[in-house]
Amino acid sequence: MMANNKETFALDIGTRSIVGLLAEEGENGVVIKEIINKEHINRAMLDGQIHNIPEVSKLVNEIKKELESKTGKRLKKVAVAAAGRTLVTVKASETIILNNNEPIKKEDVLNLELKCAQKAQGMLMKEKQNNQNNHYYCVGYSVTKYYLDGSTIGSLISQKGSKAGLDIVAAFLPKVVMESIQEVLKDNKLQLANITLEPIAAISAILPDSMRKLNLALVDIGAGTSDIAISSQGSVIGYGMVPIAGDEITEALCEKYILDFSEGEKLKRKLYCNLDNYIEFCDILGFEHSEKGLDIVDNISDEIKMLAEKIASEILSINGGPPQAVILIGGGSLTPLLPEYIAEKLNLPKQRVAVQRASSVKDIINLPPDFHGPEIVTPLGIALTAMKNSNLGFIPVKVNEREVNLLNLGENSVFDALLAAGVTVGQMYGKPGRGITVEVNGKVKTFPGTLGQKAKITVNNREAGLDTVLKPRDKITYTPAQDGQPGKAKVKDILSPVSWVTINGEKKEIPVEITVNGKVCNDIGAQLYDGDKIFIREINQLGEVLELWKKADLTKIVNFVLIINGKKQKVTYCPFEIIQNGNPATIYDRLKAGDNIDLIWKENNPCTVELIIEKYLKPDKNLDIKVMVNDDTVNLSTMNLELFINGKPGRIDDLVKENDVLEINYREKKQPILVDIFPKINFSTNPPPGHSNLKITLNNQPAEFTSPLKDGDIIKLLWI
Repeated sequence: MMANNKETFALDIGTRSIVGLLAEEGENGVVIKEIINKEHINRAMLDGQIHNIPEVSKLVNEIKKELESKTGKRLKKVAVAAAGRTLVTVKASETIILNNNEPIKKEDVLNLELKCAQKAQGMLMKEKQNNQNNHYYCVGYSVTKYYLDGSTIGSLISQKGSKAGLDIVAAFLPKVVMESIQEVLKDNKLQLANITLEPIAAISAILPDSMRKLNLALVDIGAGTSDIAISSQGSVIGYGMVPIAGDEITEALCEKYILDFSEGEKLKRKLYCNLDNYIEFCDILGFEHSEKGLDIVDNISDEIKMLAEKIASEILSINGGPPQAVILIGGGSLTPLLPEYIAEKLNLPKQRVAVQRASSVKDIINLPPDFHGPEIVTPLGIALTAMKNSNLGFIPVKVNEREVNLLNLGENSVFDALLAAGVTVGQMYGKPGRGITVEVNGKVKTFPGTLGQKAKITVNNREAGLDTVLKPRDKITYTPAQDGQPGKAKVKDILSPVSWVTINGEKKEIPVEITVNGKVCNDIGAQLYDGDKIFIREINQLGEVLELWKKADLTKIVNFVLIINGKKQKVTYCPFEIIQNGNPATIYDRLKAGDNIDLIWKENNPCTVELIIEKYLKPDKNLDIKVMVNDDTVNLSTMNLELFINGKPGRIDDLVKENDVLEINYREKKQPILVDIFPKINFSTNPPPGHSNLKITLNNQPAEFTSPLKDGDIIKLLWI
């Protein structure tokens, strides 16, 4: 309870009207200093939700000014309650480790309660994480059980033990409901001191702790919603809400008798005390009506039964069966026959469902007679709840210079502030960039995007994290997370390492041919895109490579036909000779990384009979002998060659052309003699100036031109 006679300003912002009151704790109870009830001129609220903030703000301002005028005091803080169509309740439990030697203080219990309420809030956020726009505020909670060292206990205060715990039922409303209330208060320069849920406020007023041991249902029937709270075994065990209430009855009267809404509301209020009397009213067409109250009620009995059925069904759902009794409060509870119908639906005796009036709330002093009805119970409960839970409210912080009020549930973190400011989880953690996938020679290759960057957060210009604990008026600067960049790749990123070969001593790169989506690509810096299909071919055939390197012109390779020994022979004459790693090669052979290529050009590009014999007749080299002439090796045939070109005798150095007829025959030859070496060597038979004699030695012995030769002989020729 509040001390030092501090006044509590409470507002009950209802669908039909707004009640404002000033209450003060006295020696014998709570004294009502002033109370004002003003109805909305138009339907600024529907089903407990503010739809027209300026209209509601205007009415609150009228109540505030009137109270200030009557008391001479400026009102700065206010306690409120909320009702909504999307009320959510969460059950949670929490424990703390105690110092066995220290009695539990009231502050310890409150901290435990707030910690448990915050846990319930986290559970709800986790459940609703697939819809971050549906953020909820905690608007109150009730403790269902306390525990001390594993046993249930009525109160923890002043107890000693090693471990304390509790169970709560916390109530939550969507932020749209809460923020509309805050906007109304902001417009009127009122600070939110305490907020709760209407059934929590009502049950605090109507059901003292001793009554909560009974299994009771309290139903607050307003204009737009019917809020429900269930008590059992000394605590409140659940909350619920039915999104229909007194307005449905008013609308039924309007439809039945063609009335505007305000006339329908007046008729509904007259019914409660005039069931046996005739009631006069006028419809929108100007016709006067006079009907007995019971007959009017009978005409809308279906709607009353429907409301009763909805309320009874929700009670059964929360409680798991009929309660021992039902207490009705709120203006809608005065609907004729509603208690009887609810009793019928719950299979309870009629006397077990009753309307409770504000005049029956204990410890309330100086309540004006005009405010004794059931519609004033909730405003009284709001004031009483604020007095008992004065530290449950909001703390102000700023997020990027935007003012945000956080429900004070113990330790509020940066995460809580960002959620309250509408920041989604996706804005706190950057998503990785989307990768791209390409196909290279039939194989899939993926290039992932970059990782996202997490949000940057400071509190009062100091680096902070999502779990940083906040204090009132902290300033949070938040830079949203950055998503990663999408994957990127260029043609060069999919190429294998370069293969090198050496040609005539020059290092060269084996070229490749690249096509992207069927088109030749010559730019290895070209960008690739998701789904591209690339084909890479290494150009490694000798002839093709030599042309690309401009080392040879394949168009100069001669192709013609000869008749050799009566058979047609296709002849390819290459004006150069290819040596690959020391071995003869053709233009059709393929390169490998590290190959050494020697390209030898033939003088005058001759195509002689000797080349034809070497390439196409391939004489048996085993019949040759090898001799050394001035340190050079010379091959000498032991066979005698008979050669005719187009029927005429020819020599092996004669040139051939298209369609020449060659007759080539080998006959067994006598042993080679020394003179046979001269056509094979580069040695002038004409003496140089100043020399006239040719000195010839064979194996270091003087020799003649007719000296016979054998394999391995060593010959020296020298002009002297």
